[in-house]
Amino acid sequence: MTVSSQLRPTRTTSRPTAPRPAGRYDRLAPRLHHYGLVLLRAGLGGVFVWFGVLKVMDLSPAAELVVAVIPFETGAWFVPALGWAEIVLGAWLLTGRAPALLLPVLGGHLLGTFAVLVLTPHLAFDHGNPVLLTLVGEFVVKNVVLLAAAVVLTTRPRAE
Repeated sequence: MTVSSQLRPTRTTSRPTAPRPAGRYDRLAPRLHHYGLVLLRAGLGGVFVWFGVLKVMDLSPAAELVVAVIPFETGAWFVPALGWAEIVLGAWLLTGRAPALLLPVLGGHLLGTFAVLVLTPHLAFDHGNPVLLTLVGEFVVKNVVLLAAAVVLTTRPRAE
């Protein structure tokens, strides 16, 4: 099989172009990324601590929802215990230590919130329509973003 000269790429002897100078964004992006991760860690950790404290103090508007979703009888101890677990998770997030252990625990907690969609769909969906979320449904579905944030924070590549 022969290759026509028309199909062969022509070789050019042009000089390589000089790299363009870094723009303001190119210089700021790594620093902004670093500060963004710090803010994400503080925000997510702070929210977990805050929501946990509300549960421990019996001031959480989500306490009723938690009890309604659990398929077994919970005692008065359950919501405060969940609150303490959230406080620990939030503090753990804030420290940034042992992310390989934190991710499955935090992921399990956040995935557990999706039980509302399965066990009590009448609370999450308006008229049984999965597109029409109630306030409770929106509260639960936003945990997709929290889960994504947890993955970002706990899977940062190691510096070589």
